[in-house]
Amino acid sequence: MAACDKVVYMDRGTRQLITELDGYLGTREVHLARKRDQMDALGKLARSTSDPLRRYELEMNIAREFFAFSFDSTQLYLKHCQELARDVLKDPDLYNESSIQLGHLYAKAGSYLEASQLLYGGLDTTTFSPSQKTEYIWALYDFSKDLAGNSGMVEKLSIPPDSSFRPRLYELLPRDSDRWRSVLRDDFMQQGRLSSADSVNRLLLSTVKPEERNYAIYAYFQSEIENLKGNQAERMNWLVRSAECDIVNAVRDYASLTMVAQNILPMDVDHSFRYLRVAQEDAVLYNAKLRPWQISRFLMEVEDAYALRQDRQNKASVISSILLAILVLGLSLITYFLVVRSRKLTRMQTALESSNTQLAAANEELSVLNRRISKADRVKESYIVDFLQGLSEQVALLRSQDNRFRNLLKQGRSDQLFRELAISERSEKALEEFYRKFDETFLALYPDFVEQFNALLQEPARINPPKGRLTTELRIFALIRLGVDDSKKIASMLDYSVSTIYNYKVSVKNAALGSRDNFENEVKKIGK
Repeated sequence: MAACDKVVYMDRGTRQLITELDGYLGTREVHLARKRDQMDALGKLARSTSDPLRRYELEMNIAREFFAFSFDSTQLYLKHCQELARDVLKDPDLYNESSIQLGHLYAKAGSYLEASQLLYGGLDTTTFSPSQKTEYIWALYDFSKDLAGNSGMVEKLSIPPDSSFRPRLYELLPRDSDRWRSVLRDDFMQQGRLSSADSVNRLLLSTVKPEERNYAIYAYFQSEIENLKGNQAERMNWLVRSAECDIVNAVRDYASLTMVAQNILPMDVDHSFRYLRVAQEDAVLYNAKLRPWQISRFLMEVEDAYALRQDRQNKASVISSILLAILVLGLSLITYFLVVRSRKLTRMQTALESSNTQLAAANEELSVLNRRISKADRVKESYIVDFLQGLSEQVALLRSQDNRFRNLLKQGRSDQLFRELAISERSEKALEEFYRKFDETFLALYPDFVEQFNALLQEPARINPPKGRLTTELRIFALIRLGVDDSKKIASMLDYSVSTIYNYKVSVKNAALGSRDNFENEVKKIGK
């Protein structure tokens, strides 16, 4: 993921989709347990059957059920079916049937070399029945599509493109069957006829229920169509639907959840990390070549996102320390000037002792000023204690986390450490809290700043911030009022780029009533 200075926030629609997906993930173990129980029952039934033909049929059915759940188990059953057909039943048709399915499995699981060797060199296609020819061409078509989509990460193989198989499939497949429509949809997508592809795929979606396995496949293709149309909101909607259907069907070889994780990474690192861990776990348990490789590439993007968030957190700590120093200095200067003024008034009181009226007025002014000095001292102490307490709590929190991470590393609990790193949007909240405290503190010191600042601007350009808060433009010139007029320092303190600070300053100066070159000097005079 490209580094960025600002966090991208998730819109309400996407947040609702993520909440819904979280609910489905909460039931994931229930669906997996049900799938395992189903597989155990089918396996026991097959092993208890003495009739070789009956066992072949049962194990082929198990292979179909296992196809997207476990590569190793599916491969085991299909190879056993090959042996039964060749050595026991001596039936070439059954051998071809199980071999085609095994080649198709290799293609879908990313074992492209094995798929090529079996589908292109290990079968006698002249012995195929009509139905086997259809299944064989379909397997080659799927193989070609998957290989083209992942050509940058697999063995270099030279096989015909998927488009070369479409005319044959149009002839072999029953017209308006699901597979025939799937080929037609792919054809339209390749031609860029997205409206036609959308119509065909929505027709496919209407033929299945949301909890059926094929619904996840059709929903994924719908997300691809929406992506080509540039409709990212709808793309996310269909990806989530596809992922939910995969969860309900206990599918472990999928792409939808990984794509959801990739799409929400700039908006929500924690959810992206959680979904990626689930996808990684399923890919490892399925034991195919392709998916773990794809997910491992994406892990680097997640690592970059965490590094960026940690950098923001560190920057917020530095900014807090700098602001504290500036505030302490500012409050000390205010106290100094008030004390000097108080001493001047005291000397005036001594000089005017001869006049009772003047003496009383001077005494009253001195009393008011003393109260102001006392109040300023209390404000200074309050803000110093507040900032010191905030820094102390932040240091304590970071120390606690460091100790926790060291202990996890010493114990060899790297998985737990990885989960611990999936923290909330703490740095963004810290930055917002920093803005809030800066606004409150500055406005307490210069309550008339906004009014006097607007007096320097033309009326249409005057700024009316929410009560007790400052806008970005006001914060920039508030720092200039405090003596921080270097754009790099301002950018670092407010977590903006230097170009952004420059643009804000130029925009405000262009609206000045007087000379724009003297505008910053006028701002520095506010409150004096």
